[in-house]
Amino acid sequence: MYIEASSPRQRGDNAKLELSVSGSGAVACLKFFYHMYGSSMGTLKVYSGYSVVFSLSGNQGSSWRQAIRTIYLSNTVSFNEIIDTFLL
Repeated sequence: MYIEASSPRQRGDNAKLELSVSGSGAVACLKFFYHMYGSSMGTLKVYSGYSVVFSLSGNQGSSWRQAIRTIYLSNTVSFNEIIDTFLL
């Protein structure tokens, strides 16, 4: 799954992907890849419940990068991208 940030998205759009995870509150590992390229990149935040476990803004180069974070299985995991692109 992925969140697409290019056209027809507009500046200020907010894309969200939620994963429901079940468990007894056990600690788990979340591994994901992101590609944030361009001078007008917005912000990507990943939440485990209400806690931010990953946050990154701006141009990160033209390559896919991996992130690994600890989450708790009793929470919903949310990927929230605030689009900050300028469409011509």
